[in-house]
This record gives sequence, structure tokens and C-alpha cells, in this order.
Amino acid sequence: MRNSVLLVGILTVGACVEQPVQEDAVPRIIANALSPSAFASSQLTTSVLNSSNAAAMGQTNAARTLLAFATTCALDATQSVDFTVGGVEYHSSGLMGIAPSWTTAPLSASDAAWVSACVVSRVNLTSSLVEISARGSNAGYDTTIGEVADYRLEEGAFWGNAFTDLGSVVGYSCNGVDQAADDTVGDLPLRECAEWDGVTGSNASPCGFRYAGLCSSACSTSTAPYTGCSFMGGSASSVVVTTFLYGTR
Repeated sequence: MRNSVLLVGILTVGACVEQPVQEDAVPRIIANALSPSAFASSQLTTSVLNSSNAAAMGQTNAARTLLAFATTCALDATQSVDFTVGGVEYHSSGLMGIAPSWTTAPLSASDAAWVSACVVSRVNLTSSLVEISARGSNAGYDTTIGEVADYRLEEGAFWGNAFTDLGSVVGYSCNGVDQAADDTVGDLPLRECAEWDGVTGSNASPCGFRYAGLCSSACSTSTAPYTGCSFMGGSASSVVVTTFLYGTR
């Protein structure tokens, strides 16, 4: 059995299916270990997520990894998709339920944007497994009192596009107040995609995202969760995911 997404959604091979491990009863606590290269190699489309289309979206190892992350973002915990590539069967489970209708209809532009933002927020430069609290103005990002109390380290915010039929695959990020103030606290050193890459003249993050600076300046809301975020004065996106890590500064 080969696991490509730990804790939050399992892409399994063959008939061996392992249930997701959830240490928090609320599925808004998600893990991230998606590499920048896997995100960049996206084969995702907005076509209805059935067996044949999933197979087309998962032709390579990297593409299947990305599909597993997208599935855990879009589908809820009762949903999954099975597909076959090269004679090997794969099973990908849902979790958050941002766009559960994807199994019966193509994603709308809005749903695709929310799934994309979720996927972008889960990219990790070192592919380290870190639990994050993902927050945004979508029912799939509802939080609880306990989650908000435990996950208080504000990392940053993310938006972009992960679907090849909607244009270029691109991620955007901005830096949150806690990571900007001290990125040595808690799991912040393991999360670098919301930071500037430090290269003179660069407007990129270490993960290859387009870096918009401080979220409080790049977004129309001055405090988290952020919305109306833009890159270098471009079009503002209302579909933004803000991430928090466990602990406090």
C-alpha cells in the first residue's frame, strides 16, 4: 500500500484501503506535505470527478499526489473516488467538503477557486507534515472554539489556481503577523511558502508562489482571516485561505 496523503486523506493502491487518521474531530484541521513541484505539475481539470476523469488527472505520481490533496479539500468524509492508471487501482478519500458536488457535476469557477486556495495553502517547501487550521468565508472552513483557541499562530494567506482548464497553474501568498514577527516559533520554521524568498529583486516565495508582502497590506481586510488580497496591485481575490498553526507567540 502506498500512502500519498497522511492524516487527512489517503491515496491507496489496490484493494487495501486505510481510513484517514483524524486527531481532531473537526476536519478543518488539515495536514500539509504537498511539494511545490507536485503543485506545479498539476493535471487537474474542473471536469466532474468520476473514475475516468480522475484517471486522466492522475497520470503521474506527482499528479496523483496533487489529486489526493484536491480530493480531501473538495469532497467530504463520506465521499471518495476510485480510478485506475496503468492497471493499478487507486482510491482517494474526501475530508473537508468545500465542493462535494464535484462527484456529480463540473466545478463552478467559484468552487474551483476555493479548492485551489485550499490546495495552495497545503504546499510545503520541505514536504514536512504540519497540521494547519485553514480558515476562509466558505462553509468548508468553519471552525470551532477549540480550534481557534489552540491554533493561534498566524502564518499567512493563500490563493491561486490549480486547474489547467482555467489558465496557468499559479499560487499567491502573503505573510501573516506572527510569521512576520518571529518565524522561529512552533511549526513556523517548517512552513515557508507565505514568506519572501529573500532574493534581491524577487517577488516570489521560496515555494515559487507570487509573494504579495504582508497580508495586512496586500488584502482589503487588515486582520485575519483575510480576503480581497492582490499581488502588486493586480485584481483582488475574495477567495483566500488564511492558515494558522498550533500554539501561540
